[in-house]
Amino acid sequence: MTIGPWVLFPVILAAVVVAAYAGVRTSSSADLLLVAGEMAVIAALAITILVKIGPAHYSAAVFSPASSPNGRLTDITDAMIYGFTAFAGFEAAAALGEEARHTRRSVPASIISIVIVSGVFYLLVACAEMFAVGRHGVGGLDAQPSPLGYLTRRYWSPSVLWTVQLVIFLAGLSFVIAAANAATRVVFAMGREEALPGSPARLSGRQTPVVAIGCLAVITLALGLPFTYAYGGPRTFGYLASAGGLSVVLVYLAVNIAVIRAFRTEFREQFRLWRHLVIPAAAVVVFLFPLWGIIRPPAYTLVNLLPFTALGWLGLGVIAVAILRARRPARFKTLGRAFMPAEEAEQHHDAGVAG
Repeated sequence: MTIGPWVLFPVILAAVVVAAYAGVRTSSSADLLLVAGEMAVIAALAITILVKIGPAHYSAAVFSPASSPNGRLTDITDAMIYGFTAFAGFEAAAALGEEARHTRRSVPASIISIVIVSGVFYLLVACAEMFAVGRHGVGGLDAQPSPLGYLTRRYWSPSVLWTVQLVIFLAGLSFVIAAANAATRVVFAMGREEALPGSPARLSGRQTPVVAIGCLAVITLALGLPFTYAYGGPRTFGYLASAGGLSVVLVYLAVNIAVIRAFRTEFREQFRLWRHLVIPAAAVVVFLFPLWGIIRPPAYTLVNLLPFTALGWLGLGVIAVAILRARRPARFKTLGRAFMPAEEAEQHHDAGVAG
């Protein structure tokens, strides 16, 4: 008996809502447990592949742009979009900063640790996959319904294929839990600071942002369920990840530009050439590369047009910011003060009131 993805969708969403309502400690612990399990299994498969094929098959040629399935520049830009989308989430620690101790130390340490661990893990898995199929086998691997399933059957055994399939399912669940934790805290903070109506700032008896959780659950159901019913799970993920990819690129691009501006103006005394100019500027150039691939797709199909919904959403955000700045300039200037140390928050609050 096969259960349709559209049936599983609301079940998974309900589980995520329950975890989020239970509190960030419960949901984060569950997420950490799922992530640790899936990383252990996939890392074990990657190491098995590297050991079995041997160093003789280790070649950097598999990472050449010429090895891409269609031999086009857009292959690389498309891959970068999905890569950024998969890697996104390391910054979620900042959204949970209000619920952490010693925020100024714990949040940066968490973000840096996640980037290092995730980077090493992704590099290990990418090397194992590419070395396993070789330079001319990239297109064949891409054509597999489940690349990890194919590698599992080839280098482990068909009898343990269910393990990797379970890991893929748990990986999706952990991703949704992490995204829900971060998104609900952002919506809650926006409601509390009156960038949105105040209702998302309401807390439940367990001190969790229940209204924000409910709003995001409704939006997720309204967007995801029709797509899942019409196109199935994998295609729906591809469509939404493509749309979300543009949002990720725009956010990271804006953050790097904001860092340069902030440390050349407001925090000039703390300015460091490499940290606050060279590295962010190099990142801007990197993010412009996939952005060009999104804006100039090879064909205007549904999957290529969906990212433009992110531009529409960004446009609504610009309008909302303009209205807030015009009607409540003092409130606009103090946005985000909850994430600052007490003295800095007070200075920004006083400046906003004076303005």
